[in-house]
Amino acid sequence: MAGTDARQKGVTRACALTLLVYVESEEAGREVMNLIAGVMLQNPCRVLVMVVQPDAPAASLSARISAQCYLPRAGEQQVCCELIELLARGDSGRDLDNVVVPLAVPGLPVVLWWRAGRFAPPGYFRDILRITDYLLVDSARFADPPRDLGRLAGEVKRLSDVVAVSDLNWTRMTPWRGLVAQCFDPAETAGYLDQLSEVRVEYEEASPRWSAQSAQAMLLVGWLASRLHWEPAADDGGRTGKDGSILFRSPRGKVEVRLTPKRFEGGGTGVCFSIEMKADGASPATFSLRRGGDGKYAVVRRELPGRPPIEGTARLEVYGEVELVNEGIKSAGRDVVFEEALETAAGIEWS
Repeated sequence: MAGTDARQKGVTRACALTLLVYVESEEAGREVMNLIAGVMLQNPCRVLVMVVQPDAPAASLSARISAQCYLPRAGEQQVCCELIELLARGDSGRDLDNVVVPLAVPGLPVVLWWRAGRFAPPGYFRDILRITDYLLVDSARFADPPRDLGRLAGEVKRLSDVVAVSDLNWTRMTPWRGLVAQCFDPAETAGYLDQLSEVRVEYEEASPRWSAQSAQAMLLVGWLASRLHWEPAADDGGRTGKDGSILFRSPRGKVEVRLTPKRFEGGGTGVCFSIEMKADGASPATFSLRRGGDGKYAVVRRELPGRPPIEGTARLEVYGEVELVNEGIKSAGRDVVFEEALETAAGIEWS
């Protein structure tokens, strides 16, 4: 920390954690460099950006050290954080642990932001994971969500004793999960939650087949099934019906779930969902959430027997990537609800 007086502005070197970032291309590394100032502003840290290119023809390991500085508020001291860029080409990635581990700030948390596709850390990453307290992944980047969510669920179990894992895509869904829960908050609708018999989820389609919203839709189903104690309904252990639906058995009866890709007006920014939930029984009821055109609001509709439908709109928070990372760092710790939703989603045989 530099000293200051009335005539001189000071500079403070601030660090509350070590942030490791893993990317797989120099282009992705440049993207991170454009984002990292927004993370440092809320979470002063030492940042190590690891650009790993194992398929590069020649092995090399290089580093560049710089500082990111900002003024928190007018008149306050300038705050600077250390930024270290590591470029590992070819087999040199095997030496990353020898560089990264000593550079972690002693006594402070270590957060690993895996800003790549499927979470499949190479064997040489073992020592880096050993010093990691909290792991951030983003299932929106998964090329094959059914397979990649399954692999992530396995890694979460394997690392559960040493590393807490969170998914930025799960955080993106927070407003939608909140709206689903609110459908059943009032006393007059609470009883319908255990009577759900049909759930329809429309999500943003993409080419190739899977999109960022595919993983969100799968996690949403995993969340409902794990919270409401739905079990596989098929005798052979499969969970996909002949018509493509997913069959569960709830404590009250069978539940049919269908996921349908759809092109939404306004594009695929954030989360693109429409959700319809039907409750059977003596008094059937329907609850639906429909994404608004700009993705920043949802149309909420409730149809109860013997009453006119009630419809309204609810504002949706759309999180940027920097906001998601900052939120992940602030709430670092095990999220049992996420882990159970992930495990359930990973066990479903998606068609």
